[in-house]
Amino acid sequence: MTVWMTKVWGYGEPVGPLQFSTEGWRRRARSQLQPGDTVALVGTMGPETEEGEQNRLLGLMEPTTEPVMALDYLKADRAEDFNERGEYKWPFGLLNRAAWRFDEPRVKLADISDRSFAMDSAQGIVPLTPDEAARVLALPRTPAALAQSIVETARIEGDDVARRRGAPPPTTTRAGVMHMRRAPAFTYALALTAPGLGARMPTQLGYKIGWAFDWEARMRTFNHAAMPALGGLTYGPGMKHLWPTAMAAFRMEQAVLEQFGTARHRNNHEIVAGVTKDEVELAWASCIAEVKRQF
Repeated sequence: MTVWMTKVWGYGEPVGPLQFSTEGWRRRARSQLQPGDTVALVGTMGPETEEGEQNRLLGLMEPTTEPVMALDYLKADRAEDFNERGEYKWPFGLLNRAAWRFDEPRVKLADISDRSFAMDSAQGIVPLTPDEAARVLALPRTPAALAQSIVETARIEGDDVARRRGAPPPTTTRAGVMHMRRAPAFTYALALTAPGLGARMPTQLGYKIGWAFDWEARMRTFNHAAMPALGGLTYGPGMKHLWPTAMAAFRMEQAVLEQFGTARHRNNHEIVAGVTKDEVELAWASCIAEVKRQF
């Protein structure tokens, strides 16, 4: 069993996945980790880490090699967690089997090791020597709760519960736009139909692709404007996917629309016409996978 080490900006509960900035660093860690290995988390010396946690051992994780998207499990609500494009900096994760927090007073890394650690310890994981590992495992620690996936919560308890739990807490110090783009949101595909004549069934015309914090409210708004009861178009439930952030939901909306460039209606580029349900479902699944790779 190996004890690894990585540098982090903080450690809180519930504990999310072991995180990486790129798929490459995650892939490297997956090739290194063996069952039963643990990873010690040490606060960086940078300003992103609270002063009392800098260069100190904060927690311990027992990761699996199961890849997950970090924002499915945690809330990111600090400006420094995002780049200039509003993208989360540490989106790639490995699911944890267990986690612990080291008890106060937290020990400095220098008390465990006299080595200097390179950038690998900030981007990936580095192995500790047997002596260093023994010192880490001897530190008093307390089991920590693991975060649950927003996607799994939505499956078990419903979209509304998942969306409320995933929403960043309000604060007066955060800009409104940045706050909202980090709140959970849906990408949706509403089935667009025209009323039938006589005994004819309604005619399937296409799909309205978009994103919204509340897709059902958006559908009601569209139907109120279209007045299907008086012969107008009907917007009905089609497909939806709940994302941990509005930015991810927007990215998926754009990815789906790009898949149907020639099918987009000339008067409303968010409507794709003349496509089958199978075609939309195939593009839908493909775009979910594409956006998950980005976030």
